[in-house]
Amino acid sequence: MGQSRQDNHLEGAAPIAVVLPGDDLTSRILSPDAKNRPPKLGTGLYYDASARTVTAMVAGRLYHRPETSTYMVLNNTRRYVPRVGDRVLGIVEETAGEYYRLNIHGPHPALLHNLSFEGATKRNRPYLAPGALLYCRVISSDREMDPEVSCKVAGDGIADGGARRRDWMTDEGTYGELKGGTCTRVSLGLARELLLPGNVVLDALGKQGLSFEVAIGVNGIVWVHSEKPEYTVLIGNTIKNSEVMTPAQVRGMVAKLVKAQRSEMLGA
Repeated sequence: MGQSRQDNHLEGAAPIAVVLPGDDLTSRILSPDAKNRPPKLGTGLYYDASARTVTAMVAGRLYHRPETSTYMVLNNTRRYVPRVGDRVLGIVEETAGEYYRLNIHGPHPALLHNLSFEGATKRNRPYLAPGALLYCRVISSDREMDPEVSCKVAGDGIADGGARRRDWMTDEGTYGELKGGTCTRVSLGLARELLLPGNVVLDALGKQGLSFEVAIGVNGIVWVHSEKPEYTVLIGNTIKNSEVMTPAQVRGMVAKLVKAQRSEMLGA
């Protein structure tokens, strides 16, 4: 069964409607008994406290997470803009003093301190070569400065989506270097879809008995690692193809491709 490292801020969220910039969503989001309490809003929504109105700022799908009563609009933007708390995948480009400079496919490279790993010390810390792939989280983001990322779990881990705190040497922590496998770029919209619980393509792949790991960054980078290189390529291709398919088509595609790949490997 597949395992994944995912951002949990979308867990339990369900789509409500497709919205456009400027749409008045007050009646959908604000309940009459809410009094003067501001709503819990995520990305893509604007709350005018004086007028008590909620307006969509971007085009996309309006989602609601009942557990936290949070609303957000998910859209397929072309460029990733870092936000504090985002889980991203970054590629080491170079070393700059005590920092690594990572390409996270944002407006600017991200900085990662060489001690921003669980259990790292000046004598015992990772040494990363250019090209190394890391799963990390954004801890600071400012328009005037390069964003900073970390491979340390926030707080006790509960507020960090249940992230596991393990010494960097064990390779068992939530964050850190991703070894083996392959990575591919997908649209930001597809990346967010993959992070939703019960995502169709990941669920279909798991039900086919494939053993694999997947790390999904909200910056549109997906890392896949499985028991065989052929399966790694197959999983990456099915993930990308799923963006333009219905759930039924996705399940049919996965079953067909896995069956064909297994037959080819048995006949080789």
